[in-house]
Amino acid sequence: MEAVPSPASHDFRARARVEADRYGPDAWIFVRELLQNTRDAGATRVEIRASEDATTARIVCRDDGEGMSYDHARRFLFALYASSKESRRDQVGRFGVGFWSILRFEPARIVIRSRPRGGGPESAWEVELDGSLEQATRRTPTMEPGTEVLLERPRTDGEIVRRVRDAAHQNARFLTCKGDPERPLPVVINGESIGAPFELPAPSSAFRRRGLRGVVGLGSAARVELFSRGLRVRAAATFDDLLSPGGRSTSRSRVHFAELPSRLAPQALLESDRLEVLLSRADARENRALRRLVRLGQRELARLLDRQLDVSRPLPWFRRWPMTLRLGLRNSLALRTALGALAGAALALVVSIALWGERLTERFLGGPGGGAGPGSAGPGVVIHQVSPPADGTFSDIARVYRGPQVDTLEGSGGALGLRYAPPEGLYFFASLIIDRFDDDGVPQSSPPRGALTPYRSSACLEGQECVQVTLPIRQAEAGTLPIPVPTGHRLDADTLRLDGAPRPAFASLHDAPFLVFDRPAEGTLTYTTTPAAPAGRASAAPVRSGLPAELARLARALQREPPKVRVQRLVDEIRARVAYSVDREVAEAHQAARARGQGLFERTLAIGKGDCDVQNALLVALLQEAGVQARLAIGHVGAEGRSRPWYHAWVEYRIGDGPWMIADASGGAADEGGPAVADDGPGPSVAASEASGGAGEPGVRSGASSTGPTPVAVADGASATPPSASPRVATASRGLGPYATASASLGLLAALALLILTLARRTRRSLALEPSQDLTSLLQGVLQHPESFQSLPAVFQRPLIPIARRPPISIEDARALASAGRLFRSRGRSALAEDAIDGGATVLEEHVPEARMVADALGAADLDAWDDLLAGAEVTPLLTAVNQHLAELGEPWLMMAAPGIGKSARTLDLGLLRLRKTPLRGRRVVVVDADDPWLVEAAAARAQAPAAALFAALDRLLDHLDLPADRRGRILAASARLAVAEAAE
Repeated sequence: MEAVPSPASHDFRARARVEADRYGPDAWIFVRELLQNTRDAGATRVEIRASEDATTARIVCRDDGEGMSYDHARRFLFALYASSKESRRDQVGRFGVGFWSILRFEPARIVIRSRPRGGGPESAWEVELDGSLEQATRRTPTMEPGTEVLLERPRTDGEIVRRVRDAAHQNARFLTCKGDPERPLPVVINGESIGAPFELPAPSSAFRRRGLRGVVGLGSAARVELFSRGLRVRAAATFDDLLSPGGRSTSRSRVHFAELPSRLAPQALLESDRLEVLLSRADARENRALRRLVRLGQRELARLLDRQLDVSRPLPWFRRWPMTLRLGLRNSLALRTALGALAGAALALVVSIALWGERLTERFLGGPGGGAGPGSAGPGVVIHQVSPPADGTFSDIARVYRGPQVDTLEGSGGALGLRYAPPEGLYFFASLIIDRFDDDGVPQSSPPRGALTPYRSSACLEGQECVQVTLPIRQAEAGTLPIPVPTGHRLDADTLRLDGAPRPAFASLHDAPFLVFDRPAEGTLTYTTTPAAPAGRASAAPVRSGLPAELARLARALQREPPKVRVQRLVDEIRARVAYSVDREVAEAHQAARARGQGLFERTLAIGKGDCDVQNALLVALLQEAGVQARLAIGHVGAEGRSRPWYHAWVEYRIGDGPWMIADASGGAADEGGPAVADDGPGPSVAASEASGGAGEPGVRSGASSTGPTPVAVADGASATPPSASPRVATASRGLGPYATASASLGLLAALALLILTLARRTRRSLALEPSQDLTSLLQGVLQHPESFQSLPAVFQRPLIPIARRPPISIEDARALASAGRLFRSRGRSALAEDAIDGGATVLEEHVPEARMVADALGAADLDAWDDLLAGAEVTPLLTAVNQHLAELGEPWLMMAAPGIGKSARTLDLGLLRLRKTPLRGRRVVVVDADDPWLVEAAAARAQAPAAALFAALDRLLDHLDLPADRRGRILAASARLAVAEAAE
């Protein structure tokens, strides 16, 4: 034995006691903390001995856990705020304070002894402290591995055994072993085990998910207890109180829940290892994990209640299915997910058919012209004429453009009647903008028809290279029409005229200008454009999927380079991999690859050839992957003041908030290898030397040969009729092949089934129902303490209360009827009750226990008692005068008198009963005591002063009626005038 320096001074004890007090007012909280430490030490058994003799109260806690060395104890146990558990998620205590909650016991002597597991007998140690923590003595005990704590203090009231057992039972009856949450940790108090199974008596439902478990039920005490690794951290009467910041939850180690055997209330035990346990009061932080656990408990309780009610009071089949569906939607995430997915798919299908019905028909059903036909180069391949209409009028090609594909050219092609001034310079007039394609090459971002907003004009300023445009248009039906604007320019909306008349301009989500027509129209459109950046700020470049992994990595690797370098590098990459071609063989190869289910980029790279929209669609995807805002533009190339033949596709890209610039990977048929990226500025304004076919200054790759721009695939017949005139689409079927379509559908169904199965299996449940459950106690609990059932709407809405000759009603309906005075009761089916039942009144059958309890709780009017009362009541001459006076004033009250009523009158509105046989039907009856002195005196005075007697009777009778003051005054005023006139005679 040796004396050792005290591990704590007076200041240490004062700080430790302050921290111990933060655990709340319960002095026995230290029992929970001792058990928590034994669990964290990996104990497989804990024994507590509590005793009192004539002078001393003693508690000894012994476990067979890991134990600890003396050095470890000096560093962590005998220090504040130092814990070896800080980084251990499987530990409960992490704050280095809990052990010193033993000071709440006010010990006069503390002995701590321990031996590390795996250490020899010499590794055991013992330290004895006095109550002030100023004297410490170290010894070497003989003991098995584990830890033992001894606390002693002077004897008090002799209740130490009961208090220790109570604290241990309430806090640690579900304690589990560390590392094995399925294995209970035995805790023995004076030889008696305090452990209990994690369950509630029937009716109950146990549920489990990864990292949490719970059990909900119905019992005689409303209680919800929250546990973390088997230790209780919070308790409340209801789920809502458990989460309410200022609610009635508590973390006291001993909590009394009021037992009311005559009623049932919700109960729950909830445990999660994801709770964030606090130092203060050993509570849990109200975080997402706690809220999710409580919501899960509420759903499981609602599920249990519905299942129990199905057993106790089954519904008829025609009511069961709607209730089951409503319950499933409320409780099953899998069902909500599946129905939401189906509803979304149905809505998407309806919207798609409404917006793109013709395209969907062509894509999935072959559509008009879907097969081989005249001019076909093989099965499913059609030669396209891709020039503007013969009369040169402009129409919206978005209605007929079906995405990038290779087209061969026949003839010289037609030219759009577009003219512009000054004629110097080469301009790319965009009339269709697309920033995304699906894997099959179908445009995913055509201009929205219903998302137009007023266009923000850009005025032409002095010194700018503005362009005056003249354009013949034809609009065959009501709708929208894009206004072709050179890339890098914006419309000066104030200059927009149609046949000389001003027209408003609208903007799409791409900041492209549109006209809106409410009827067919044609004429000449004139307007001015000016070099300018878009009205909105630059958005993040959308990153598409479907690119080959090699190209995607290449594009992402360029993100460190300047934007211009990225653009030029990727243009060169496309030119190296995909050569420009409009040969018939190339078109046939693309169509065949598509029929095999190959996507746009896959087949383009495999074939290695394509025309302008095929090449530039791939360039758009690479630029977006490289972090450059880019999109595909389709329209007309203008040179020498007019539009060239055929359509053309190019890439518009944007750096920061600057204007759109041009990049073109196609290179045309006669100018491959030339500069394809604008070096500065928006690009449309180019030297005249390039417009005539020379290299000119580095500027814009026009994508034009000496004969005109390269082609873009649009519907057959576009050269002859405007797109708005419902042209016959002659492209091959754009849908997936039959096998690919079937595979995709089966894959989607399999994924949906797997999702439903996965979500459905997330929660494992075990139900214990009570077939003989009495509904009376449940209904009484609901009516007396509705706050306990706030999260259980089914118990309020389910028809559980039997009524005479009609289907049962719900508690919600019964409360509404009672508040309106329309809820009645009957024991023996009196004549009045039978008449009321025949009229459809809601009459509770008192011989049924739950109906009798509801009638008592809600104060239903007793029709049997009223039948007896009315049978013995009569209308005296005085009351006849009173009733006549009330009738003259339009009041429906009928005054009657019966013996034995007492001082309080009784009232009943027979109009609410819809009676058919009772003579008094439709009246509001007031019955007073026939022997009441005021009534006797008024009747006697009536012979001498009838008006005064009438006034006196009315004055007393109106005291029994709950009437507004003005209405009462009106009734008495008429009677008072008669009494005054009578007195004056």
